[in-house]
Amino acid sequence: MESADIPENESERINSLKSFGIIDTMPEDEYDQIASIAAQICGTPISLISLIDEKRQWFKSRIGLVAQETPREVAFCAHAILNPDELLVVEDTLKDNRFADNPLVTGSPDFRFYAGAPLVTNDGYPLGTLCVIDQVPRELSEGQLRALKSLAQQVISLIQLRKRVVELEVKEKELSEKANEIGRFAHLVSHDLKSPLRAISALAEVISEECEGKISEDGVHAVSMLKQKASHAYNLVEGILQHTMAGRKANQPETVELLKFVEEIVDFCSPPEDVHVITDVQVPEALLDPVFLHQALQNLVSNAIKYNDKKEGVVKINIFKRDKALVVEVVDNGPGIPKGEQAQIFNMLSILATKDRFGVRGTGIGLSTVKSIASIMNAELELESSIGEGSTFRLIIPN
Repeated sequence: MESADIPENESERINSLKSFGIIDTMPEDEYDQIASIAAQICGTPISLISLIDEKRQWFKSRIGLVAQETPREVAFCAHAILNPDELLVVEDTLKDNRFADNPLVTGSPDFRFYAGAPLVTNDGYPLGTLCVIDQVPRELSEGQLRALKSLAQQVISLIQLRKRVVELEVKEKELSEKANEIGRFAHLVSHDLKSPLRAISALAEVISEECEGKISEDGVHAVSMLKQKASHAYNLVEGILQHTMAGRKANQPETVELLKFVEEIVDFCSPPEDVHVITDVQVPEALLDPVFLHQALQNLVSNAIKYNDKKEGVVKINIFKRDKALVVEVVDNGPGIPKGEQAQIFNMLSILATKDRFGVRGTGIGLSTVKSIASIMNAELELESSIGEGSTFRLIIPN
């Protein structure tokens, strides 16, 4: 077995990788969807988003493989990053001296085919690869290779976007005027989000058209979901950006079909199987600003899902009329919030929970955003909570 050489710019490459803060993070749907699409397009049982640090290759996403990481010396991807401008394709590993006696080839998981597209930053540093693997020798068409390379470009866009978002969060903490923090954050992040979201949506459209009839039903569904979520997120970001740029209080109200509106928010929040979302929408439609209500309700539902500590989480979304006001409630059976901390949670950058149920640390922005939106909509924001029993957040929007 031939272990890969160390790149000449290895020190700089490692520093670049560490600067993204992505190693050892939790799985994320956006990466898993791209890896799944790569496997479907190339017809392979295994697809990985692999990042190479000093001693190992670690998988940000893994389809068809149990291992979370492998030693660097056996990593195919360690060879791929040596030529960042090219795809590394090994059609039969037993016929390649570099890999014929590699333990990943001679034993489980029995790699016989490999194709990896390097993940190269804007500064030219290869962090790892998006790769597809099979247990039998095979070839990929030119179209499949182009698609793999395009998907790799979307992965690196997500990684770089992630770093930019983190940088923006740090900058937000340095702002002295709290009244401007949410607006500036939304404005900067929206600009950074628009381009990759538009690119992902366009790529999903291309894949959908070019691969019609060539990929499985699961693959078609994955492409459709990626396109739908990217398009939905782009429209939301565009609306938020318009609000922050215009500096106005509210949009022209629109008639909103509330049941469909709530269903879209639940779909956007993607609750896991162990969190059950129940909706009770008693009002068919209402005249209001859909962008602001979407942002407020999305934050409340997302928090109710993420910070629920029960084995079987329950989140209820209730919409009904009270006197002349529209009442929007989000009720959960989570840990509850101590009375002494209930006012504090609406402050900018206030973080009570260290991590959510997925192991991700919060930003302390969501509930502050909800409070600001409630003020803009001339709505009341109420909170009722009992320790160990859960919380109810209630928006009371005047007609």
